[in-house]
Amino acid sequence: MKKVVNIIRILIGLVFVFSGFVKAVDPWGFQFKLEDYFIAFNWDIFIPFALVLAILIPAAEFIIGFSLLVNLKPKYAIWGSLIFMAFFLPLTLYLAITNAVSDCGCFGDAIKLSNWNTFYKNIIITAAIIFVIWQRKYLKSWLKNTVEWIIIGISALFIFGVSAYGLTYLPIIDFLPYKIGVDLKPDPNLKDKYFVIYKNKNTGQLEEYPANQYPWDDSLWLAEHEFVDTRIEKAQKPALLIMTYDSTGYDITDSVMLNKKPTMLVVSYNIEKINQRKSEKLKNWITLAEKYNLNTYLITSSDRKLVEQQLNNYKLNVPYVFADDIALKMLIRANPGIVFMKDGVIKAKYSINHKADEMKVKEVLN
Repeated sequence: MKKVVNIIRILIGLVFVFSGFVKAVDPWGFQFKLEDYFIAFNWDIFIPFALVLAILIPAAEFIIGFSLLVNLKPKYAIWGSLIFMAFFLPLTLYLAITNAVSDCGCFGDAIKLSNWNTFYKNIIITAAIIFVIWQRKYLKSWLKNTVEWIIIGISALFIFGVSAYGLTYLPIIDFLPYKIGVDLKPDPNLKDKYFVIYKNKNTGQLEEYPANQYPWDDSLWLAEHEFVDTRIEKAQKPALLIMTYDSTGYDITDSVMLNKKPTMLVVSYNIEKINQRKSEKLKNWITLAEKYNLNTYLITSSDRKLVEQQLNNYKLNVPYVFADDIALKMLIRANPGIVFMKDGVIKAKYSINHKADEMKVKEVLN
């Protein structure tokens, strides 16, 4: 029985370590997910605390999981895991029934589970935890009390450090679809399809043909048919391609996202977050882009008047375009962030807190 209990303890620890780590890696992403929860449940009062919770919840998960995995204060850790599941099990049942939030975010963006699969997973984990608590007499610490707390403290410093790096720069592991090297260009074989519609004069039936395949050279057929209309079947855009628009709403995606010339995107889904300190750093990046003759755009989802106001306030000389805020949050976890692209390929991504230097730009040009 002791061996069974310890195997289950290790498995529970692994789940908690993984769940805590993948969320701690990307605190901005988990903040967005928590805000989804608060909005769905009309808990607006908690929205200002979303970022703090996005740091503390994964840290607690990781520390509990690490303690179980390495057998440090296992009795405290197993009760801590039960407290977690006492909250998340009924929450995921509610989500499974109502689908108030489509993805629970329990594994961040690393693994996506349906709400029902998440609930089933949580039932198994909760049952395992209850079993270990029932047989907790087999949970024995193997180090001195002081040493255990020191190691737990080191694990806490580690996981908070992971979150701090993700907040200051970018996640140490990018679980998002817009990774460096991803090509956003559409399949060249996917092209718009053109059709012509003719009406049979004898039957009144409408007939549709591909524009390059109808019998235009058959005089008998032409005598029996009259032209009605044309139809264009647009080629499907790649799922990852971020649609961009100018201030009039005109689609300029190809010239911004798919330009063959190296392009620097200043990504700011919320331009109000740009302050004096960030604007000075942005100027360094923009100056570098101008020096190396890169296309440069500010890409945002903020209101046009607010964009112009911010650009004027901080004397930022950069053309701006618009895109969906969710897409921009997926593109880079920084506000503002710097994304270098060339011919539709993501070449590099940097936080505004990364130093702007020529080597970074030269790497894009090579």
